[in-house]
Amino acid sequence: MSDDIEAEAAAARLEQALERIAALAAQPAPAVANPAESADQGQVDVAALTGRLDALIAELRGVLAG
Repeated sequence: MSDDIEAEAAAARLEQALERIAALAAQPAPAVANPAESADQGQVDVAALTGRLDALIAELRGVLAG
């Protein structure tokens, strides 16, 4: 496998992982018996998270492209 193909495959795997992270972050938090005991005290800013992940994907693709 050439370096270019390996770099593209690595970039694709990273992108898929980041897509899964974004999808999980967009899901509502599970209900807990006592919300005060929940480690998740805040809401996720999905738009900000998505924008940051998009920027990371672009940066990673640029680095892998050389």
